[in-house]
Amino acid sequence: MTASGLGGDLGVLECLRTLPGRALLLEPDGTIHMGRNYAILRSVDHGATWAQVGALPRSPVRRAAEFSRLACRLLRQEVRALVRLEDGTYVASNREGVFHGPEGDTMMRRSFVESGKLPLMPPMRICARADGSVVWGEYGSPRRPRAARLYGSVDGGRHFQAIHTFEAGSIKHVHNVLWDEGEGHYWVLAGDHGEHPGIGRLSSDWKRFEWFVKGEQRFRAVHAFDFGDRLVYATDTEMETNGLISLDKKTGRAERLRDFDGSCIYACRFGGLYALSTSVEPSLVNRGWDASLWLSRDGERWTRAWRARKDRWHADLFQFGSVVLPTGESDREMIWFSGQAIESLDGRTAVARLADGAAL
Repeated sequence: MTASGLGGDLGVLECLRTLPGRALLLEPDGTIHMGRNYAILRSVDHGATWAQVGALPRSPVRRAAEFSRLACRLLRQEVRALVRLEDGTYVASNREGVFHGPEGDTMMRRSFVESGKLPLMPPMRICARADGSVVWGEYGSPRRPRAARLYGSVDGGRHFQAIHTFEAGSIKHVHNVLWDEGEGHYWVLAGDHGEHPGIGRLSSDWKRFEWFVKGEQRFRAVHAFDFGDRLVYATDTEMETNGLISLDKKTGRAERLRDFDGSCIYACRFGGLYALSTSVEPSLVNRGWDASLWLSRDGERWTRAWRARKDRWHADLFQFGSVVLPTGESDREMIWFSGQAIESLDGRTAVARLADGAAL
């Protein structure tokens, strides 16, 4: 069937199937992980069969909420970030904490995080390296300006210690931490307003941090594609028209390549296809009500492949409308995307491929 079975058909995709859940993590061999509430499932055959490989602990109230999709949206009941280490250990986060456990554990265990007197703000994304180290930054919406911290673990996510503390008020929170294999350091992506947005460099031994670019909305990003000499990312802002930015790794020169009609939070690579998506976060400059999936072969020229309308439920209470993409990347051109608060796909995941004759 074509993507018209999902609504939002633009003639670019052929939808193979849809199923309940949220795409979380994609691995190079095509293995996909999905969250269903706080359960984590894995498929190695493009979603034909699934096996549960873990779950996050949940209270009786959250167990009861699983019977209602709207209750889950209100409570933000979802796995927010997931990585799998070389030894098979999973590290995950939700809005309550960070957790770890081996594959097949009935229930993952809460990681010990040295947060001191400041309450912990669990991460939006988690970065794992082949050596087993894990790094992430705090993400949340504190009522008052406070220090945000980067955390690292060298024991498979069992314990995390603060490895860098940002001056209170210098950033709101950390969106993502990305490992750059070629440069041998991490990129730290931070937001949100005023002087907050920035992209910094953290050394591989976690001892040195410096800002690379900072203080403008064009440096407000959640994910970036690494093209060797440059980072390419789409901005996540409600304050300016969002755009695609090419950032030179040596000079910091930022070139705006095109505009997008919504905030960009999710990105992934499916074989030779780069994918990013937009969310519905209405503001004075972002007036659209469609969340979209965009695809590219070269990171510069993009085609809107699918879109859907924000549903009727209040965005602040029941989430912004988003096309959700998994983190990670695959060597196969099988496309995974999920719906959040959008018509025809809310709470479900689609697996698709390019339609016959579709050109990017």
